[in-house]
Order: sequence, then structure tokens, then C-alpha cells
Amino acid sequence: MKFRNVFLLLMIGLLMAACQPGSPIPGTPVSTPTIVLTETPSPAPIATDTPTPDIGPTVEGTSTFTPTAAAPARPDEAIVIQEPASGSQVTSPIRVAGIADPTFEQTLVVRILLDDGTEVTQVPAMIQADVGQRGPFEVDVPVDLNAQGNIFIQVYAESARDGGITHLSSTGVTFSPDGPENILTQEPHSEQIAIFTPQISETISGGVAHVEGFALATFEQTLLIEILDADGNVVGSEAIIVQAPDLGQPGPFSADVAYTVAEPGPGRVVVRDPSPAFGGDTHLNSVEITLGP
Repeated sequence: MKFRNVFLLLMIGLLMAACQPGSPIPGTPVSTPTIVLTETPSPAPIATDTPTPDIGPTVEGTSTFTPTAAAPARPDEAIVIQEPASGSQVTSPIRVAGIADPTFEQTLVVRILLDDGTEVTQVPAMIQADVGQRGPFEVDVPVDLNAQGNIFIQVYAESARDGGITHLSSTGVTFSPDGPENILTQEPHSEQIAIFTPQISETISGGVAHVEGFALATFEQTLLIEILDADGNVVGSEAIIVQAPDLGQPGPFSADVAYTVAEPGPGRVVVRDPSPAFGGDTHLNSVEITLGP
């Protein structure tokens, strides 16, 4: 009897232990818990409101950006000698052809010079377009020369007011009386001497004319600015240097040219590109103005 009571007490204790939370149920296998180690992620970088610009690689002590000034817009060349272009070999008659802005009565003058500046001949040429319109021109120029040598062809427009040259272009070629010919051509291009200031019909007074432009100077980057009065007389002049990056390249020019006139009247600002090769101008452009004391 005593043994039976002890056995009952032992069974009651085991049942009570089995009912405790987390205790394994008798008769079921006990599994070993698996421990999983996880890596705590690093905190993400904090975004800023202003992104950092990508300025590219830099070198200490140097600049990675070099500003460049664009060349100003220039009009088309007023008189383009398309044929013969510089470097051609020609014989008589010389066919001179090109395209030009409108002129007084649509007339141009073609002049042939020797390399010492001596005039050989000159003939008129007509612009084949309605009055006031740009158009082509073409003329055959007889030349009476017996020896081979360098010559210069000038094509220019004249003022109806005083007969002065208002625009001029030129080309240098080799003349061969017996041939053969080797005719080169060139396409229309931007104005070689563009005058931005003063404007056409602008009134200049006070004895100083401010002149600005963009040009190609063929000899030592030098241009000559002249102020002409109503009769075509030079009343002020100044040689200036074109501020080009290198020889043979166009660039800006600017000058204040003193002049003297007694009374107001029409006048002209002329910018010339003189050549020491034949004592003449390789190019000339001008602006008609009103000139006052």
C-alpha cells in the first residue's frame, strides 16, 4: 500500500512538469534550435538637397575651362571674284566673273595692274540682276602684255556722290601670253572687312570718329582707316592693327580717328587693306555717314 502511494505521487509530479510552458511533450523528439546570424546593414548615406556638379577632372594650378569668344556675324562679301581665284595662271582675254551687292546703276569697274602698280587696263562690268539686287557679273578683259609676270585684278564699285571707291576686292594671278591657263575658283564668303560702327547714315561730330569692325588684314595685320569729307578729301586717318589670334586670321579692330571739317555735310568712313606688293589696295570697304564739326 505504501509503495502504491509513492508511485502515484511520482506520476502526478511528472504530469505537472510536462504541462510547464516550453517543456517538451513526453514521447516526442526534441529538436535542436538553429541559430541564424544576420549582418546589420550599414546606414544609407544621407541625401543632400543640392547635388554636386560633375566638373570633370582637374589639375591643381590650372583651369579646366577656357572661354572662347565667337567671331561676330559678318555679312556676305560685297564683291566676290570667283574666277580667276588667287594663284591662277591666265592669258588674254582674262575672264573675270563673280557675284556682287547692288551698286549705282549696277555697274562695277574691273582694273588690271602690274606688280609695280602700273595700270594696264580697266573695263566696266554689269551686275546681272534687277536694280537693288545682288547678282552675278562676268566680263572678258583683253590684256596686251608680251611677257609672263604677276598681275593684280581689282573689281570695285564707285560712289554716285563723289566718284570715290566704296568697295573693292582683288586677286593676284600669273599672266602668261602664250598659256597654258590654269583657272582656279573660289566660293562666296564672309566680308573681309566688316564695319560695325559707325552705321550707314549715322551722324559723326566732335572731331573724333569711333570705328569698330572685324577684318582680315593681309600685310602685318595692318589696316588704314580714313575719314573723307563731302568732296572725297581725306580729313583724318589712322593705321591700326587687327587683334587677330595669328597672322593670316581675321580679328576685331577699333580706333578713334581724329578729323577736321569746317561745316556739316556728307562723308565716308573708309577702311583699306593696302598692299606693299603693288602699291594698291587688296580690299576696301566703306560706310556713308553725315560728318559734322
